[in-house]
Amino acid sequence: MQTESPTGLSHIESYFAKYSDVPREVILKQDLLRVGHWFTDAALELAGHALVKSYRLFSYDLMPMTEMKRKEHRKIPEWFTIRGGDYGLRPVTVQTTLDSKSPYVIDVVEGQAKLLLKGREICNVSFPKPLKYYARKFEDGTAYHEIIAYGYFVTVFRNCQYWGPDEECRFCDININARQMKESKDFTFNAPVKPVPYMVEVARSIEEDATEEVGFPPTIDFIITGGTILKTLHGKDEDSFYLEYASALKWGGHRRYVNLQTNAKDKETMKRYRAAGVDCHHANMEVWDKRLFEWINPGKSRRVGWENWVKWMVESVDVFGEANVRPNFVCGLELAKPYGYPTVAEALKSTSEGIDFMMRHGVFPRFNQWRREPGSNLVLRNEQPPVHLEFYIELMRNYYETWKKYGLPVAHHNSVHPEARVMGRGHGTYDDIILLNEVPDYEARADRGMREGLKGCVTNP
Repeated sequence: MQTESPTGLSHIESYFAKYSDVPREVILKQDLLRVGHWFTDAALELAGHALVKSYRLFSYDLMPMTEMKRKEHRKIPEWFTIRGGDYGLRPVTVQTTLDSKSPYVIDVVEGQAKLLLKGREICNVSFPKPLKYYARKFEDGTAYHEIIAYGYFVTVFRNCQYWGPDEECRFCDININARQMKESKDFTFNAPVKPVPYMVEVARSIEEDATEEVGFPPTIDFIITGGTILKTLHGKDEDSFYLEYASALKWGGHRRYVNLQTNAKDKETMKRYRAAGVDCHHANMEVWDKRLFEWINPGKSRRVGWENWVKWMVESVDVFGEANVRPNFVCGLELAKPYGYPTVAEALKSTSEGIDFMMRHGVFPRFNQWRREPGSNLVLRNEQPPVHLEFYIELMRNYYETWKKYGLPVAHHNSVHPEARVMGRGHGTYDDIILLNEVPDYEARADRGMREGLKGCVTNP
C-alpha cells in the first residue's frame, strides 16, 4: 500500500503544481480530511458560538472522545470554511476531523481564525453559525439540534444491527460512536431511536424559521438515515420503520425533498418508498470492487450481495429518476490493509470503472473520504496509515470528467443552512470539484448566499 505523511507547505504546494487542473481548494480539503486537524485553546474559544458538531452517525475523528481532555467534542464546529490566504482560496467547507497529532492546526492570529500547517499560515478560517432552532429544547431537555442536525440530517436509529466482525462494515464506527456519546454524558439525547413526533416538531420549527426570514421557502432538503434493521425494531421491519419516518417528514410540511439512506432494495420496494414520499435514495455501497465489497461489508454481502446491490441501484433510477439515486462510497477503503489494492493505480482503475458504470446508468454516486476512525474494525485490527493524497486527487478528477461525459445535473442543494446550501458537503469533495469548475461566479454566489442566509442563524446565542 502506498502511503505518505505531510511534511509542510512544500508538500501541499507540490500537489498544487502537479495537478494544476484541479482546484487548489479540493486538494487542501482532501489533505485536511486525510490527516485531520487540531484546535488551539484560542480557536476553541472563538468557535464557542458556532454550529456544534453533532456526531450524528459516525465520529469522523481520528481519535476517541476519551482523549479529548478539553471536551473538544462539545466545542468544535460541525465544519469550518477555508478561504483566502496566499493561495487565493475560494470558500469550501471542511468537516471537522480531530487529531491532536495532525500537522494542521487552527489557531487565532490577531483576532482572526487561521489554518496553519506546521506553524506556517495557509488561509483564513470561519465557523458556521447555528440556526435559530439550535437554542430550543423539548420539555425533557432534549436539544432540537440533536434530533435534526444543521437543519438537514436526521439519524433516526443511532445503532446498527449488523453486529460484530462477521456482520459490521469494517470501516464503520456507528455503534462505538453511539457508545462513546452515551458514556461522555455530554449529549442530551442518547436513546437509539428518535421519536417520530420529535422529528416532526423540529422539522416544523426549521421550516417556520425559514418562512419568517425569507417568506415561504423553496424546497427544503432533509436526509433520513440510521443503522440496518435485520429483524424488527419497535415491532417494525426495516422497511416499515423507515417508511414511517419518511412519510411523516415528507407530508408534515411544504415542498420537502426527502433523502433516505438504507440498504439496497428491489424495485417493487423502491416503489413503496417513492409512494411514501422519498425523493432520493442512497443505498450506500461503500466500495465498488466486488472482492473488497465482500471483505469490507460482510453483512451487506451476505444478506444482499454485490450483484443485487448493483442491479437494484440501477433499477432504482426508473423509480426516482436520473441523479436521484446517490449511493455513498467511502473512498480510500480501496487501499486499506491488509486486503486492499497494493498500488494507487490499481485502486483508481477499479473505482473509476465503477463511477463510469453508475453514471452511465443515471446513478449519481457520492464519495465520502475515509477517516480511519479508531473504534472501527479496520483500525483496531491493522495499522492504517493515511491514504496517499494522489489517490483522492486523481479519483475526484476522474469523477468530474465522467460527470461531464454523461451530462448529469448539478447535485440538489436546498438545505436551510446558508453554507450547506451554496457549497459542497464537508465530508468529501465530490460536490466541490463540480461547483468550483462549473459555477463561474462561485465565490460571489457563496458570499451572497451566506449574507442572506445568516438572517436565519443565531448570531449571538
